Amino acid sequence: MKIFVHTLITIATLALGSVALADAKAHVITGRVVDVGSGWIDVQSGKKRLTIETRGIKDVLPKVGDTVTVYYKPPVEPHYRFDPGPEAIKIEIIAAGGAKK
Repeated sequence: MKIFVHTLITIATLALGSVALADAKAHVITGRVVDVGSGWIDVQSGKKRLTIETRGIKDVLPKVGDTVTVYYKPPVEPHYRFDPGPEAIKIEIIAAGGAKK
């Protein structure tokens, strides 16, 4: 009986652990850059608009109007309004239609 209980607990622990790690995967959004700031960009895809932190990206940062694909990791359960948002892992510029200054 003890072996059965321990086996059941082990299976439950592994199942819950894999569910918790499922959110660690990168998410993807493809859309047009609508706003750029110091350390963040706003990407709009259809009706969805997402502000993504770009502090970790040093290669190429898009301009307003560029079409981009952003790979990002979601925030870890934000509890307050000013908690950090999603953080970009990689940004690919698909079409450079950015604003010219």
